[in-house]
Amino acid sequence: MLIKWDFVFRQLKVLDLMESEVTDDELDWISCFPEGETHLESLSFDCVESPINFKALEELVVRSPFLKKLRTNRFVSLEELHRLMVRAPQLTSLGTGSFSPDNVPQGEQQPDYAAAFRACKSIVCLSGFREFRPEYLLAISSVCANLTSLNFSYANISPHMLKPIISNCHNIRVFWVCIFIDLIV
Repeated sequence: MLIKWDFVFRQLKVLDLMESEVTDDELDWISCFPEGETHLESLSFDCVESPINFKALEELVVRSPFLKKLRTNRFVSLEELHRLMVRAPQLTSLGTGSFSPDNVPQGEQQPDYAAAFRACKSIVCLSGFREFRPEYLLAISSVCANLTSLNFSYANISPHMLKPIISNCHNIRVFWVCIFIDLIV
């Protein structure tokens, strides 16, 4: 039986790679989606332990007007995340990936990360924060008031870094954090 993969991928609503370690960096799976608009509502690949074709991901996000949930892996930089957010302001759930910028050459201006979060007014679930850089944490403050779920379980974050963020999360229902406390015995 011949399967028409173009039809399958075009009609696909959810592609969540979960609880498995996908490590095949030879397979460009993100490019398998056909050209044209998709019905994709949820795309999660945070467990993929290899870089993905960012250009193909960006094109897929642009062609997916129904996309509400996007969870990226640690190979998606903060600059790339910014580009995705600008192209998908309808997101309600975002997994940030690394939340660490690429090395921006001296003299070049970094993207306005806070503006990208402000444009994504519908975000209620925020997670990821792998390879976390604390100086960029304030960029998420504009979405904190709407958050119902915040997951810092992968972030190396201290309580004093959390206080200005969590104090603005008035609707939070789910909060994940792993804080290591040094005990002096």
